[in-house]
Amino acid sequence: MVESKKQTEAEKWAIAFMFFSFSEHLRSLLSLIVRLWKLMPSEKKAAISQYNAEGKQLEAFLGPLEASIIEIIWCSKKRPITVREVLEVLKKKKPIAYTTVMNTMNRLYEKGLLERLIEKKSKKGMYLHYVYWPKLEKQNFKEAAVRQVLDSLLDNFDELVTTCFIEKAASDNKLKSLKERIDKTLKEQKA
Repeated sequence: MVESKKQTEAEKWAIAFMFFSFSEHLRSLLSLIVRLWKLMPSEKKAAISQYNAEGKQLEAFLGPLEASIIEIIWCSKKRPITVREVLEVLKKKKPIAYTTVMNTMNRLYEKGLLERLIEKKSKKGMYLHYVYWPKLEKQNFKEAAVRQVLDSLLDNFDELVTTCFIEKAASDNKLKSLKERIDKTLKEQKA
């Protein structure tokens, strides 16, 4: 009778171990599925919600902190990158709070400029954090942003935009270059 009780206890431990092992594998599998799902191409386009005519380069499309953060991410040799890693670079220029950087990176994600994934770390305990990488590289972002602004201007002020553009090109002695590009584009469209 005692032996069968020991077997039952051993069986309980074996079942508990199998369940634990199975649940760990299931968690790993679900984590992998989530990662693959997030890597699938999404329809979300980068959203340029503002245009600042007085802003220089990226700050024409983004706020100063957003521009600094995305520039750090583009220039980083390590990808994906964490909020803390971006924070360390920013702190070299001026004091800034972790939560400010975190919220700004989240905003860039919501605008479709960054992608992110939850990563699990286990140094001195287990914790989760996001890792980020750019959805578009710098040149692709600039092109998409300029096209979005031009599309909006042309949709709203069609003839006026064309006239202003030609006048600006003429005043900067870039009319010949503009004509060559127009001719090239027309040839490509006919072919």
